[in-house]
Amino acid sequence: MPSNVATLDTAPDLPHVEADTARLMNWLTCRAAPVPLRLAGHDWRARFVPPDGAIAARWAQGYAFTLGTRHGRICLDVASERTLLGVPGAAEALPVLLRHAIMADACADVAAAVAAVQPDPLAWHPAPAAWPSNLAALGVELTRPGAAPLRAVLQFESPERLAALPAAPPARSAPWLAALPAPLAVRIGTTTITVGDMRGIEPGDIVSIERWQSQAGALVVRCATGQRGMAWTAVAEGRRVTALDDITFLHGAHMEDTHPEGQRAAGEPGTPADIPHPDAAQATLSHLDGLEVELRFEVGDVAVPLAELRAVKPGYVFELPQPLKQSEVRIVVNGNRIGTGTLIAVGNRLGVRVATFAAGDA
Repeated sequence: MPSNVATLDTAPDLPHVEADTARLMNWLTCRAAPVPLRLAGHDWRARFVPPDGAIAARWAQGYAFTLGTRHGRICLDVASERTLLGVPGAAEALPVLLRHAIMADACADVAAAVAAVQPDPLAWHPAPAAWPSNLAALGVELTRPGAAPLRAVLQFESPERLAALPAAPPARSAPWLAALPAPLAVRIGTTTITVGDMRGIEPGDIVSIERWQSQAGALVVRCATGQRGMAWTAVAEGRRVTALDDITFLHGAHMEDTHPEGQRAAGEPGTPADIPHPDAAQATLSHLDGLEVELRFEVGDVAVPLAELRAVKPGYVFELPQPLKQSEVRIVVNGNRIGTGTLIAVGNRLGVRVATFAAGDA
């Protein structure tokens, strides 16, 4: 192994951000309220944004300062620097001392505001000593009506002092949005069946639900708002559906659970290794009759306002339009409804008496 190998944490050429600093940067960027500032005679609102690498590359034209004993520096893009200095041409052509004097004058109101809230003085340093290379960079954007935004990158030895900035108020949803009903499916259970058997199902038949659960005499169900929505486990008693756990979020998977018995090992039928050659003779439809599909049984026509969805936690209760045993049950395959029915008990098992079924022609 080469002798100069180093861990990423200690590599001198890579930027390193402590965990506390990273959390602070996230808070400043996502949750801190805009800060009102007066610069160069105008009122601006400053907010933190991801740092711009092109601006950070201009540190040679940056402005160093101290706040008490802590060092900092700020660098602006070319247009922003010209705006604050009030010079139409290349600001970097000005002598360093003159440039810093004009910038200090433009930021005089900021210095006064800083002095009003903490005791450490803010001072500018045209010729700073050696600069620490491991400080985190924070992007800053300043805006005001009718003017182009100012953009800068800030480095500071004590960024945790910025945590004293006020947080932005939480965004308020429009009243109509909070009342918007979200469709909800209440899954009862599933059954695995062959395509051949499914073709033979007719209205009046009873289909057994193979996988279902009960708890203390109540039926355990799974509530979900869609393939990429919220989901939680609940118990259904009559019309009442009571949440048992907190919300989880689905990421494109169907509501069905993954059953080990439904998984195939590599090389078994149905895997890519067994895909026939495109020029091979096409299989007859009768060969498809042995394929297995999963029927999902759920109660639909249920909607919960978005405002209530945010409040779902263990113990949350909503009501079905009618008791579960009287509700229409949807029979679903791969997200498509192919039939309806009603719940019935067959001995100590659960089933659905089919009312409509469209898979016979599928």
